[in-house]
Amino acid sequence: MQHDSALRAIVTRLTVTPVEDLPRISGFLASGLAQCSLEDQFSDNKKSGASSVTAHKLRTRITSLLQDRTTAGRFTAAVLIKAVVDRGGSNVLSSSEVWARSLLSCLNKPDPLDVKKVYLATVTRIFVLTQNHATLLREVTTPLLPPFITICLGLIRPVQGSTKEVVNPLLDSVLQCWNLLLPRHATIFRPFVVRMKLVAQRLLEDAGTSSFTKELAGRLSCLLISCAPKNTAPQEWTRSATNIISSAHQTADRLFRAVLEEYEPSDTSNQRPIGKHSFSKEIRVADKDQLELNGWTGIQEGSNRLATLIEWLRNLIMTPTSQSVEVPLGAILDLSSRILGVVPPESRSNTTNTLRYHKEATREEKEQLWLNLPQIHTPCLRLLQSLDEIFGQSILAVDGAIISQVHEVFQVMSGQEPIREVVYKIFTRIVDSIDLSELHLSHTSMSALVELCCVDLKRELPTMADTTNAKTSKDGFLSTKSVAPAGGQLHRKPSKVYQAAWALLPRLITHCPGTSVSRQVRIEMDRLSVLLDHNDAMLASVMRPTPSDEGSATVASLLPFLARSAADNIATEALLRPRMPVVQVNGSLAQLPQINEDLTVEEEPDEQSNESSDILSKLENSRDALQDTFESNEQTPLADNGTALHHNGAEGPSDATKKRTIDAVDSHHVGSPVGAQLLPPRELKMPRLEEKETALTKERTTDADTERPQLGTFTALVDFGSTREGILREDTAPRHPPINIENDSDDSEIPEIDPSLDTDEEDSE
Repeated sequence: MQHDSALRAIVTRLTVTPVEDLPRISGFLASGLAQCSLEDQFSDNKKSGASSVTAHKLRTRITSLLQDRTTAGRFTAAVLIKAVVDRGGSNVLSSSEVWARSLLSCLNKPDPLDVKKVYLATVTRIFVLTQNHATLLREVTTPLLPPFITICLGLIRPVQGSTKEVVNPLLDSVLQCWNLLLPRHATIFRPFVVRMKLVAQRLLEDAGTSSFTKELAGRLSCLLISCAPKNTAPQEWTRSATNIISSAHQTADRLFRAVLEEYEPSDTSNQRPIGKHSFSKEIRVADKDQLELNGWTGIQEGSNRLATLIEWLRNLIMTPTSQSVEVPLGAILDLSSRILGVVPPESRSNTTNTLRYHKEATREEKEQLWLNLPQIHTPCLRLLQSLDEIFGQSILAVDGAIISQVHEVFQVMSGQEPIREVVYKIFTRIVDSIDLSELHLSHTSMSALVELCCVDLKRELPTMADTTNAKTSKDGFLSTKSVAPAGGQLHRKPSKVYQAAWALLPRLITHCPGTSVSRQVRIEMDRLSVLLDHNDAMLASVMRPTPSDEGSATVASLLPFLARSAADNIATEALLRPRMPVVQVNGSLAQLPQINEDLTVEEEPDEQSNESSDILSKLENSRDALQDTFESNEQTPLADNGTALHHNGAEGPSDATKKRTIDAVDSHHVGSPVGAQLLPPRELKMPRLEEKETALTKERTTDADTERPQLGTFTALVDFGSTREGILREDTAPRHPPINIENDSDDSEIPEIDPSLDTDEEDSE
């Protein structure tokens, strides 16, 4: 009923509002439609016809707005169609063919670019939702998708500018629509493969294309492989990967001509002789390569071309395929090793692996190459990261080679933030599956990685200058004004390098060998974990402390900080208060040697149910007797020292202080009822040697004759300290705490001294 009223309100608002004002409230109306159950409203079988009438009015109004002459009406209709299609289900999709055809016609009208982007998004959404319905796929998508592709090809034509052609603003939107629809409808896109491949190649070879557009174009080129006829897609995929790697090597041959490379290809069959370079002329490639890409000129364009090829290869690996393909892993690692091996020489001035350069190479050419190296190394590192993310444990054998390449370039170019970001991400994934101690990484290099990670994390902390700028009055805790730290540190979004370092810190604490980092570095990692309130890092520090040579921890534990910061975390709760399961032996609970007061009474197995019922009945009687004893003690006045007074007001020993023999005590514990054991036995004097021998002889004789039955778990749990709070009810508890008989400091236990001769029962016997 609530959805019906909301739908009627939306239809009324849509009808009475002028068309020129509808774009302002279109987002509000679409949000209201998203909260309604439109699938029930547009269904054919309904108990009442009121809701169907409202749905019919909404559909009619949207259709009329879509055919309106004004742009405001068509824009509002497109926004509402997307909201209705998302919530309407198959009932709305079955009648969406008319809307889809009208939207295709609207794409050819001279509407603003932002409005056409809404048309593209709405039509694409209709095609995507019909994927799981065979009837709708045959009636809506199959006849309308080819015209949609043709219209899009016309929309992305370059726009004629003042001096030259510029990229159409609708290009990115069209590429996104194609990348979304092509994997689902590869056979429909097959007649347009040639034209779409040309569009992608022009975008990839143009140096002025933005990085986002190049990424979309490279993904489109990889998806077009799935349009290959029959079962030739795997062969086409392998051929594309081989051509990209070969073209990248050809580009590197020209781009790195000033360097005397020590690179040796793993596959010598594809090795080609390189002629002598002419350093007097600028680097230039005039012919097309194996990928049908045009040539390039200069180090800047050559660096862009090599980075584009590497990103293209990365997209090819990341693109899912319906069939298994052969990935040239060795060729990929060979290419990455060659590219990452070229580094600026001044970074390696203190090493023996300094690169050598041709004497004929000019200094300007070498400086331009060094300036563009980070632009080439970053996509190459991302390629290695994608390999590890996709294949995981399948390439565990080459993880050592990947780490070596990554660590080598990190030592040289750690000053670049994009390099550090990708290296942090690679180490975050690989350290979980590989032992860093087996890679024989030097102590200095590993410490440098940890220190740079800490430095990137420190940059997000407010500085001391920012803290001192937050000035308050003398009674600052009473003032209502507060000054935020300068620079907006509290509201700034963390950078990508900071996010990568944040994810790497707990991995380093957990998996980094203790011998790889110094004690000062480990203390700095723990300090940052506390300052940044990094719960995962603090937990890793608590679980993996750094041991010394003797085996003890060398740094203080962060457990107090972890308990204060992440008290509601289940891992912290399990670490602070572990719960051990109940031990069971042969289907019954094992009897513990000592039972605390906090333990609850457990039930016995079925064979001891009768015995438990008898014990409970005896316990009830004993409780009543104990209550009477408490009441009688309550009526007895006490002296200041706690001893009981007689009726005549003089102090005297009570009957409980009389001495008993060992035999009487043993018989009391063995043969007395359960209720009598509610009062704990007093501590006896140290027995004499003759008494020990007598008690031991009696115990052996009793065990030899008959085996005494053992008391159940319930009997073992009966204790005065535990039953006073767990068994007795509040209404039966005494008004004041009873005398603690177990306390030896009670004066009532001390008998009066008799100066006469000792005539104990032991002596008489």
